Amino acid sequence: MGNGTRFILALMMAVLLRHFVVSFSIKTTTNINTDQSALLALKAYIVSDPQKMLKTNWSAATSVCNWIGITCGSRHQRVIALNLSSMLLTGTIPSQIGNLSFLTSLDLMNNSFNGPLPDQFTNLHRLKHIDLSWNNFGGEIPYSFPKLQYLSLGRNTFSEIRSDMFEHLPRLQVLSLSLNKLCSEIPMGLFKCKELQVINFEYNRMMGGILPKEIGNLTMLKILRLGGNLFEGVIPHQIGYLFSLEELSIRNAMLKGYLPPSIGNLTHLTELDLSINSLTELILYSNKLKGPLPSSISNLTRLINFDLSRNSLLGQIPSDLFERLPKLQRLYLDRNKFSGKIPLSLFKCKELQILYLGSNRLEGILPKEIGNLTMTMTMLEVLDLDNNLFKGIIPYQIGNLRGLEFLDLSNNFLTGVIPYQIGNLTRLSFLGLSNNSLIGVIPHEIGNLLNLEQLSIPSNLLEGPLPSSIGNMIRLRSLQLFNNSLTGHIPITLGNLRYLNALDIANNDLSSTLSSSKSSFLSALVNCSDLAYLSFARNPLISGYLPASIGNLSAPLQYFDASSCNISGRIPGEIGNWNPTSLEHLGLNGNQLEGILPLSLINCSELVVLNVANNNLSDTFPHWLGMLPRLRVLILRSNRFHGSIQDSLTNFSFSKLQMVDLSHNDFTGLLPTKFFQNLKALKEEVKYVYEEYFSYSVNLTIKGLELEFTKTVYMPTFTCIDLSNNGFHGEIPKVVGELRLLLALNLSHNSLTGPIPPSFGNLAALESLDLSFNKLSGRIPSQLTNLTFLEVLRFWNNNLVGPIPQGKQFDTFENDSYRGNLALCGFPLSKECSSDKRSQQAQDEEDNGNGIAFIWKVAMMGYGCGMVLGISIAYIVFTTGRPWWLVRMIERDLQNKVSSWFGKKRK
Repeated sequence: MGNGTRFILALMMAVLLRHFVVSFSIKTTTNINTDQSALLALKAYIVSDPQKMLKTNWSAATSVCNWIGITCGSRHQRVIALNLSSMLLTGTIPSQIGNLSFLTSLDLMNNSFNGPLPDQFTNLHRLKHIDLSWNNFGGEIPYSFPKLQYLSLGRNTFSEIRSDMFEHLPRLQVLSLSLNKLCSEIPMGLFKCKELQVINFEYNRMMGGILPKEIGNLTMLKILRLGGNLFEGVIPHQIGYLFSLEELSIRNAMLKGYLPPSIGNLTHLTELDLSINSLTELILYSNKLKGPLPSSISNLTRLINFDLSRNSLLGQIPSDLFERLPKLQRLYLDRNKFSGKIPLSLFKCKELQILYLGSNRLEGILPKEIGNLTMTMTMLEVLDLDNNLFKGIIPYQIGNLRGLEFLDLSNNFLTGVIPYQIGNLTRLSFLGLSNNSLIGVIPHEIGNLLNLEQLSIPSNLLEGPLPSSIGNMIRLRSLQLFNNSLTGHIPITLGNLRYLNALDIANNDLSSTLSSSKSSFLSALVNCSDLAYLSFARNPLISGYLPASIGNLSAPLQYFDASSCNISGRIPGEIGNWNPTSLEHLGLNGNQLEGILPLSLINCSELVVLNVANNNLSDTFPHWLGMLPRLRVLILRSNRFHGSIQDSLTNFSFSKLQMVDLSHNDFTGLLPTKFFQNLKALKEEVKYVYEEYFSYSVNLTIKGLELEFTKTVYMPTFTCIDLSNNGFHGEIPKVVGELRLLLALNLSHNSLTGPIPPSFGNLAALESLDLSFNKLSGRIPSQLTNLTFLEVLRFWNNNLVGPIPQGKQFDTFENDSYRGNLALCGFPLSKECSSDKRSQQAQDEEDNGNGIAFIWKVAMMGYGCGMVLGISIAYIVFTTGRPWWLVRMIERDLQNKVSSWFGKKRK
């Protein structure tokens, strides 16, 4: 070939190459422009970009491939990845997103995108990775991504999955749709995705049975999370075909039935969580009686976390269950119905860290082998055996568990002493031994627990003093020692517990002199700046008076109970210095307090319970308490309060009161009509919401007995009014009948007169009514038979008359309810009512005013007719003087009536 020929060929190639380059450049530019337009459309749909990531960076002046969050392919220079995760963006996704035809990865997680995903989403056929979790997307989920390997749409508001969504996703490996609002069943097309490794549908509203048998097709599945749904189904035995499964979590999904034995085939399983369901024992399988757990679980030799808590599993835990679980670290079997003894094989799990067996029916003694868990490689951290039937002593070997941080043996039948070796558990943050029968003293070594935050040993038989070493536990936040027989002086070292939040040493025989600032624990507690709950009630050896320094107690104090402690003197006004937005309960009842209620209590705007019963307080009715907007319990019984209540309630509502006890005082005057009118909480349901609440105890005379009621502050369900044993007189106001939520009413031992108001028939919730020892008159209204919950009725020693109402609850009362009312008759009394007495219905009409009007009409009609006849006869008699016997009789009767009339006028 000559040089000329080579030149011509080279020239032609140069021309063609230039044309190809220009053509390719134009095509590439067009495709890049398409990507750029799609991304600029997305930018336009973003309404909030607080970090200004896109506003300053996504500009047409620069190449798309240089924009933040964009990755382009090296071959075609097209956008292959879009990552805008965690940029605080807000907006919606435009339809132009479907033009990013080379996109393989899309990550928009942890933003505030909302609205539905556009249908054009399905044009992204190259997508393998999608993460849209932690946004606010909603609506249906699009489908048809043939090369998808990872899909995460968690924490959005999708409500439905298209049934054929997964038909064209053969390469799907990860599917995460957790924390949405999916309401559909698991779509059948999902089980055609043979490469699936992760399924996560946690915390949706999926329903309609749990899993079909086709679940066994997903042999490559490693993680299955379906918890927080509404399946209400059973676990299919095909679950055992998932030989690659490493994590199975279906907690809180309303599962029923039993745990299938095929679960033992999942030999790669490390996490098994089926907690908070309704699983029960395997009663019959393969014609053999089984227990609550299949023995095949022991095949799961790689199991690390095993959680079946909060189910309904019955029967004994298999004795050899844990023989072959050497890697078990966390075991949760609490809140079931397991019985029998703890299997000793459990103490061979050398890596056990957490053991929860509480709230079952386990019995027997605590085995000394429990100390073997100190041989574990990681050391046991949590041991929860509370609320079972264990008895016997606490083995001293428990002191070997030096890694323990949480120990709870409460609510059992344990006896013996608290072993001093418990002081070895220096990592403990919680120690619970409450509600057992432990005796002896609290060991001094308990002061070694320097990391302890909660010490709970109430309701035992402990004796002796509080060890002063308790003051060493400077991290202690809660100290509960109530209901024991502890003696000795309350140590002032309690003041060292600067982080103390709750102290309850009530119901012991502890002593202290409150009026001494040097030896008084109360003065020392001023150092506890976080103290919110303080009760030293019912320690009769405490004496002295409440010092003024009490006002220096913790600002957040919410509960203060010093009842029945032989405290004398006055209630210091400084008590109102406590944070007025904190104090909810003040109990000073059962002491020897004198004087008046300090007006400073008006500052305690959050006060819910005030109990000063059984003291020597002398004051008029503290009407100003009506200014406290949350006061619901007011107990002033057995003091020397006096005067009238009626005249002091003009501007004070008491609208939230539900329990009122003013009995055994010296109140006089009329019953306070305005007071009853203001009790709105006894007329209509009131809902209270409290983040924290406390228990309180009050003594009330209900149903003829003095009973102690323990209620919670956030919702005092018992409603009552007790105004008995005072000097009230006059009639009972009809407005009392409007208190339809009232459960008990006691107005006995006063001087009340007049009838029982028929409006009492509206007290539909009333269980106890005591009106005895008054001067009530008239008949018992038949409307009272509407009180179908009435259990106790006392009308003793009044002036009630007429027949006793019959029917409903009144047929259950015996004659003892009516004693001391001589004019009553009818069942259940032996005295029968005479036939000439008016009917009960007529009496009720009289009480309502209608009967009186009717009688006057009849009387006037008769009077008119009789008057005409009488005048005619009188004219004949007095003109003729005959018959003489009738004239004499009329004259004598007339003289008697005139004499009687003058006699009454003189009186």
